[in-house]
Amino acid sequence: MNGPMLFAVEVDADAESVYGAISTEAGEAAFWTSDLDLEPVIGSIARFGFPGAPVDLRMRIDALEPGRLVRWTCLGDFPYWAGTTVTWELSATTIGGTDVLFRHDGWPDDYPELEYAKVSYTWARILGALKAFAETGAIQPYLG
Repeated sequence: MNGPMLFAVEVDADAESVYGAISTEAGEAAFWTSDLDLEPVIGSIARFGFPGAPVDLRMRIDALEPGRLVRWTCLGDFPYWAGTTVTWELSATTIGGTDVLFRHDGWPDDYPELEYAKVSYTWARILGALKAFAETGAIQPYLG
């Protein structure tokens, strides 16, 4: 069984800034991919495009709690991703920054281990790109 992909990173920025990065089109374009359509409205469908990918990734926005939480459900464009959920939880650190707890959950038991590991590695790098953007403001999308 594949458990959730779970990562945590401490960001030297306030939770509202981090929330803006993960919940808006401009924010996502700054650290993840510049090929996207995203309207921060619960129930809307966000589209993420990636260089070399045969299809775009679509996520339904399920939860938006400013400064606290963003949750999406994958609509299944990538193999094995249908029904998986991506959650970004934000909480204040004791030194004025933000802890980001990232979870991608709901993987089917037959998801190939090698692919699972590759996706896990990519998410970890994307979290690093989020941290860099939130702390410096430098726009450098990880995937184009």
